[in-house]
Amino acid sequence: MRSVHPALKTLSLLAPLTLGLTLGAARAGGGAAPPATPTPAAPTTNPAAAVQPARPAASNVSLRALADARGLLLGAAVNQTLFDPDEPEYARTLNRHFNAVVAENAMKWAGLHNNREAFAFGFADAIVNTAVKNGQTVRGHTLVWHDSLPPWVYTIQTREELLRAMQDHVTGVVTHFRDRVRIWDVVNEAVSDAPGHPLRPSPFLNLIGPDFIDEAFRAAHAADPGAKLYYNDYNTDGLNGKSDAVYELVRGMLARGVPIHGVGFQAHLNTDFDVKGAQVQANLQRFRDLGLDVQLTEVDVQLRPARPELGELARQAAVYRDLLRACLNVRCAGFVTWGVTDFNSWRAGGKPLIFDDVYDPKPAFAALAQELAR
Repeated sequence: MRSVHPALKTLSLLAPLTLGLTLGAARAGGGAAPPATPTPAAPTTNPAAAVQPARPAASNVSLRALADARGLLLGAAVNQTLFDPDEPEYARTLNRHFNAVVAENAMKWAGLHNNREAFAFGFADAIVNTAVKNGQTVRGHTLVWHDSLPPWVYTIQTREELLRAMQDHVTGVVTHFRDRVRIWDVVNEAVSDAPGHPLRPSPFLNLIGPDFIDEAFRAAHAADPGAKLYYNDYNTDGLNGKSDAVYELVRGMLARGVPIHGVGFQAHLNTDFDVKGAQVQANLQRFRDLGLDVQLTEVDVQLRPARPELGELARQAAVYRDLLRACLNVRCAGFVTWGVTDFNSWRAGGKPLIFDDVYDPKPAFAALAQELAR
């Protein structure tokens, strides 16, 4: 087990950002001093106002309590570390600060259905059952994706066979988790990054055709009519060509009567990302105006290399703060970080999350807490 040092170990090196929270014990266990005045970031690196970095003691504030008070799903993607007896702080951090859970990889097609003849739900069941026991909402990720497919899918040669296999997979998974998983990323990353942003080549598009998306949503809805069904993608956070393509995709689905309830925006970003300049809020709002829920589903903000860490932590906190502010301003349904700590992140080298390698809260944690309490 990696030793966990005191959360204020770097306070002498970092300018404090107090949370400005006056919270009753029922919400977050106590109050804090008034907030420090934010310092603007250098315009050449990030036009957003930088958050002054600090590492507040996580024991003083529960992000989960703050999110509950706002009616927001605040989630994290989890992996096998959740069950590692040598890492008990992982589960403690997850349960204290997050009211929603996503399986990072365990519920993808290859993880659940590598054998065509049988599902393997064991690991995914463990995650879901643990979350339910802890009163956390589970987002199911993901039913249909061009990646993480088992080899047998690539052996299918006809439209009819692949359509039936896709429908059987969706039906089997959603039915198994019915009443425990009520939110699903049904189709993930179906829009490409190519000029014009057509649908991405995949076994599903190539054999079934563009209507594979509609059929996947219909199968999920039939398996659990009470579940919220999402389309999820990356590089769609602001107003741009790809988010335009996703907008037209889901608008067409609604016009055809396809049961879609929301859109997920992954938000895998870095500290140069300008939330306001990218018009993230306006982008989210136009999807809300279609009558859809929106969630930021895979948020991480990696530090850029060869830059002073202190400034990067401040810029990272500013991006997190501005993302959550845009999300709350449009009454989004959820905000999910793609991992719990930097050590377990798929982008670990970029230190992209709100807890560091040893579970200490980073300035980004303080920024989220302050925004939730605003």
